[in-house]
Order: sequence, then C-alpha cells, then structure tokens
Amino acid sequence: MNGELVLVVDDNEDIRLFARKSLEPEGFRVIEAHDGTSALRTFAETEPAVILLDLTMGQPDGFEVCREIRKRSNVPIIMLTHRGEEVDEAICLAAGADDYLTKPVSSRILSLRVANQLRRLSATLPPKADVITAESLALNLESRELMVGQTHVPLTKTEYEFLRLLISQPAKVFTREEVIRAIGGSVEYSSDHLLDTHASRLRLKIQGAGGVRVISAIRGVGYRLTPGLAK
Repeated sequence: MNGELVLVVDDNEDIRLFARKSLEPEGFRVIEAHDGTSALRTFAETEPAVILLDLTMGQPDGFEVCREIRKRSNVPIIMLTHRGEEVDEAICLAAGADDYLTKPVSSRILSLRVANQLRRLSATLPPKADVITAESLALNLESRELMVGQTHVPLTKTEYEFLRLLISQPAKVFTREEVIRAIGGSVEYSSDHLLDTHASRLRLKIQGAGGVRVISAIRGVGYRLTPGLAK
C-alpha cells in the first residue's frame, strides 16, 4: 500500500502493538488512540484512510465513536469485537461500520481486511477532476491557475492552497488548524490575523475580477466556501 494512514483505536496496548506490527510491514502507516475521546481528536487532526475501532472500550465506546465519525465522514471503519455473537455484529453494522473482526485475529487477515476496504473505497470514488468549479470560479489543479469567468487571476502558493482546500469540500467548515496545515504553516506560530489577511487578499482578487465573495469566516471555528457557492 502507498503509505495509507490507519488509525488503531483500542484501550489494550498489546492490541495496538499487534496491529502496528501487522500493518506496517505491508506498507501502511499506523497511528494509535487509547480511548474514544483521543480517537475523535486524532481522527479530526489526521484524517486517516481506515480506522480499526474496538467496540467494547470505555466510554465513549466504539459504538458511540463510530456514530460520531459517521456524522462527518465515510472513512472505512473496521470494528474489533471480542466475541462472534450476532448481537455484536448487528451493533457494528448499525453504528455504520463497514466491516468487523473478532479478536484474536491473524496478522494476515487483519492486513487483508484493511486493504480490501481501501480497494472498495477507491472503486466508489469519482475520478479526480483536473478543474474544480464553483459559480464563476474554475481552479485548475494541474496548472494551479484560477479563472474567474474569462479572467485569469494570479495566485500566490498560499492563496492557491487556501482556495483549493475550501473548494475541495464546498459544504465543509475547515478549522483554523486545517487551513494552516493546508497552506504549509505552523499551528503554533500562525495567528488568526494572518489567516484573515490571506482570506481578505483572496477575496479582493476574485472580486476585482468580477467574482463574488468566495470565503466566509466562521467566528471561533475557521473558514468555508461561501454558502451560495457550496452546491
């Protein structure tokens, strides 16, 4: 696998270590969380390609964590259970899991199930567009050029990365930290004022070319594409 990131969530350190030793030799990158709270935080910060999630850890348990993640993402989730009982399987599927495994499981089966979920996800994803559009905006991902109607709008690297992030998921509100990572900044040393300055300059460039106000700031959260464009 091409270094896809797998989040392993289990309150048992031995299980997390087993998963790491099973997946890393197959080319996966592995990050860990020891409880539900840290799992949700790590998921938001890293956006893993697959999640291995223990069903019966302490509160919030795997069922609750799975339901919370499903509110915002379709990332493949494989639930880990201690028993093969039908009720556990039903709970996993009802929570929105894509697959489940009964512990103990072999390294081979674990890595194959993870790879299978990635293949299924790839098969359902639409091909990546070379140009992403929103209203009169057309952002070329290959040339990194922005057209507003028939007008070419030059962008700095930071402005391009800022706009590309927002336009990639038009309905999503991106946190300040997500924007900083996208534009290649440091979370510790990037201020709200600096981000607002980047957003303001991008708005002025687009509006100067006859476009609409493209970035909306969400106080206390981050930024999103202006709702009228998020269609």
